[in-house]
Amino acid sequence: MVQEIKNVLQTYMSKEEYEIAESILDMIDEVCSKEIDPYAREMDQMGAKMENGKVKIHPQYNKIVETFIKNDIFGLTVPEKYAGTGLSELISHALGERISRSDSATGSYYGLQSTITEFLMTSGNEDQRERFLPEIAAGKRFGGLLLTEPQSGSDLGSVKTRAVRDGDRYIISGQKIFITNAHIADTLVFLASTDPSKGSRGLTAFIMDAQNQPGYILERLEHKLGIRSSPTGAIVLDNVEIPIENRVGEEGEGFPKVLNGLSASRIGVAAGSTGIAQAAYQKSLLYAHERIQFGQPILKFQANQFKIADMATKIHLARNSYMQASKLKDLGLDFNTAASIAKLYASEMAQEVTYEAIQLHGGYGFIEEYDVERYYRNVRINTLYEGTSEIQRSIISKNEIRKYTKN
Repeated sequence: MVQEIKNVLQTYMSKEEYEIAESILDMIDEVCSKEIDPYAREMDQMGAKMENGKVKIHPQYNKIVETFIKNDIFGLTVPEKYAGTGLSELISHALGERISRSDSATGSYYGLQSTITEFLMTSGNEDQRERFLPEIAAGKRFGGLLLTEPQSGSDLGSVKTRAVRDGDRYIISGQKIFITNAHIADTLVFLASTDPSKGSRGLTAFIMDAQNQPGYILERLEHKLGIRSSPTGAIVLDNVEIPIENRVGEEGEGFPKVLNGLSASRIGVAAGSTGIAQAAYQKSLLYAHERIQFGQPILKFQANQFKIADMATKIHLARNSYMQASKLKDLGLDFNTAASIAKLYASEMAQEVTYEAIQLHGGYGFIEEYDVERYYRNVRINTLYEGTSEIQRSIISKNEIRKYTKN
């Protein structure tokens, strides 16, 4: 199940590093096969519900999280200094691909832990790392992003949430929407305006410890097209008190810090997209081999063979793209353009592949029992969150034009 990942991964690694990666990939493949694959459809059908103020999801998710904790999955990219494993982004995103192949909602649990770890490592101070990272690695805390507001999606500079300094604390008031894993996310990165007159230059980043936080209110869950078993919520911040030690950087520095963190998380979206596409491709190949029409398997028809060839090619290119971006980041090189390219290509590629998977299945592709309709629904979000395709094209073009002008 992971040989496709291994074939590409080993070209980016030394022999010693690959041996470590191979053993971890085999472990996560076994976990996914036993604890996620048999339940993925059922978890999607149940979705997430809010009953009497409590979020209800499929109980298998708790077992999956427990297994991830037992195998130190959440601490893979956390440095050893903070009780993590300290492995590379490359290995981490390869695992993200495999997890998302089984269930992209589960992939979001895994991905957000990496996102918060990355934010703390690049933008947090030593005290913040020491307080939060060991518990993130141990699965005692779960990351989340409070960025989007009703009036601000791609335009993060228009954030209206206010942070007012009051001695050694800030009083936070506002509303955030589209919060992934809203039921368990308790270590939250968010932007608030400390000086509305300065626009985006007046935005400050904070880390909120939402465990038993007065004024932090989960108002509702959204009913979504895809990744239904991952609760997505709307949050009200009603005079929430944040200690000054949870401010990230100085006042007014939040916007670039958050943008830098989003750049890294885009590689994860690319890896997850590749995983969903791989799942749809494998289902299609099996179905086309078994489905008999006109006296022979439909895989015998050249039109379908060409579909399979196109799927395989696109997935291979997407996998190389996110791995290259991961490698650049691991080497400490500029990876921003590569991350946007990987995210743009992989997310749009996965939409194309899942569409063709339904076409190959014919009418059965429209039926839940054949899974490809779930892949089609789930991958639709990937061209939207962590920066839309339009934002990625804007980033890529600006960086390329700047490079050309400089030369």
